[in-house]
Amino acid sequence: MRETIDLYLISGFLGAGKTTFLQRLLEEFQGKKVGVIVNEFGSIGIDGALIERNGIQMVEINNGSIFCSCLKGGFVKTLIGFSKEEIDVLVIENSGMADPSNMHRLLDGLGDKVGRSYTYRGAVCVLDAVTFLKYVQVLSPVQNQVATSNFIILNKIDLINQTTIEEIHAKVKELNPEAFIYETMFSEVPLAVLEERLMDNGYVGETSNHTYNRMATYSLECMEDVELAPCKKFIKKLMPRLLRMKGFVRTAEGWHQVDVVGDYVVIKESKLHKWDVIDHTKLVVIGSGPEEFKDEMLELWEKYCKVPVKIYE
Repeated sequence: MRETIDLYLISGFLGAGKTTFLQRLLEEFQGKKVGVIVNEFGSIGIDGALIERNGIQMVEINNGSIFCSCLKGGFVKTLIGFSKEEIDVLVIENSGMADPSNMHRLLDGLGDKVGRSYTYRGAVCVLDAVTFLKYVQVLSPVQNQVATSNFIILNKIDLINQTTIEEIHAKVKELNPEAFIYETMFSEVPLAVLEERLMDNGYVGETSNHTYNRMATYSLECMEDVELAPCKKFIKKLMPRLLRMKGFVRTAEGWHQVDVVGDYVVIKESKLHKWDVIDHTKLVVIGSGPEEFKDEMLELWEKYCKVPVKIYE
């Protein structure tokens, strides 16, 4: 067993492609003993169902940011727990609204509580080329995700033009002059490039994640089969309220994965593995602000989907 554990952090705003990158990274780590921490902003786990877990130890921390006081204690306990496991690598995928500015402070605070120490390899930030310039102007977590990472994945470049690419490069360099930017589609990054260019840039700051500035967030669960066409209408009507919606919808014909970011909507057929705990419709809904819209969402669901639903914070 190695003396230390390599620790990687994956950050990036909602829908940027973090989970896809994590999946690809885990494929590259085959042959190593790997632990994964998945941080969901909603109270139900969705990303865990998308990650192949054979031979991987995974813990989900839900309902907020692991860097906020509301979950920080649980995150630290999880880091301590993993340090006592027989793993070579620990990968953390934080939620899209997470601000990891205090990552070094958390690691420094572990002290002698860990079984083995962590070697922090650095933070990778996945950027959605379509939405980044829109959100970086107004959201501190997006700005600080870039500032804390020295390896920036500029994802979905096939969906924008060269002028926009250049504007993104300029904005990233403004926030983090030393950052290395890798342009790609579908979060594809060769491990050799990552290992060569990834490093800990030593950024230390204070997180902007607090309970008082949290976006309105809901979990939606439905035990009955949902008709797909009415569900699509429900999503379309709710979109002006959304930063993000993701999850799985169970229909009579099978499962469908829902992925909504801004104006970008993908609803596609999906298969869940036998070890997945999801057995009914589950959606995480993140609003565009702190204002509550549970009643509006419930009204739209009842109008279009017409099956019993439970919506909770």
